[in-house]
Amino acid sequence: MNDSDLEEVRSWAREAGAIARQYFNNVVGQRKADRSWVTEADLRIERMLVERISARYPQHGIIGEELTHHEIGREFLWALDPLDGTGAFVAGLPLWGVSLGLLRQGLPYLGVIYLPLLNDCYWCDIAGAAFLNEHPISVIEPREWESEDWIAVPSNIHRRFAIEFAGKVRSLGCIAASLCYVARGNAVGALISRAAIWDIAAGMAILSAAGGGAIGLSGQALDTTTMLGGGGLPEPILIGAPTHVQALRAVIQLR
Repeated sequence: MNDSDLEEVRSWAREAGAIARQYFNNVVGQRKADRSWVTEADLRIERMLVERISARYPQHGIIGEELTHHEIGREFLWALDPLDGTGAFVAGLPLWGVSLGLLRQGLPYLGVIYLPLLNDCYWCDIAGAAFLNEHPISVIEPREWESEDWIAVPSNIHRRFAIEFAGKVRSLGCIAASLCYVARGNAVGALISRAAIWDIAAGMAILSAAGGGAIGLSGQALDTTTMLGGGGLPEPILIGAPTHVQALRAVIQLR
């Protein structure tokens, strides 16, 4: 994949964002078997992305949130979340986006995340750099936390976790956005408690290119190869600069 290929993938993300904007504030959500939301926007976007990828990269596999499960054993596998943050989308909240991740042998390789209402496109290139639109981004440099520092957290943190972080916590309602705000150096880190491979594939590629990483609350490194069949995270994970994720382990615990 070269720069022109990445530009094409970014154009797909923007096309998907345009579709989502047509439905925003005028959508009826339905509950799936796992009680998460799905809308016609999710389904229409995934169909479009699968068509684009299948035509452009017929040798690649594809796994998507909305039922796509094609040749997941291939060396290159696309992990698609057509509308990450569907709950926020249905609720009329503005932070949701399109996430296209490319895995190589099960590991995050490239990623594009587009937040349509902000017109922010996060991506990483094959040289290993991360960008917000055309501007390079990186995680926060190691330092002491201040009262205005913040971490992104799940919306149910008050029920599942005990936290003693010195700064603030914010629930963004969109895993992809949480990964992006850490990658760009706005958030110290993020706690992700439940996610599938399509939720994190793009964001983990971008985060890694921005100098960040992920570990479980147990201290184990995140292994995305165990998630390729559609299973979720084996445990909650912390993301951020390597020194910050280790420090966050000391102040966040499961109840």
